[in-house]
Amino acid sequence: MSSQDMETLGSIATIEHIIRKFRELIDTDGSIPPELRGALHATLDGHLLDAKKRALLRVN
Repeated sequence: MSSQDMETLGSIATIEHIIRKFRELIDTDGSIPPELRGALHATLDGHLLDAKKRALLRVN
């Protein structure tokens, strides 16, 4: 595996870690209503996919 591939995998892992921390915050903050939590998670899903695509496109 090339160093560029390793860097890309590291970037994706970092992105996933950040998104996971946001999810934990959303799920543990009692001031966020349940219906808003679902919308926030859906938004994070979209951002996660976009960020992964950008990271992978940098390789190609």
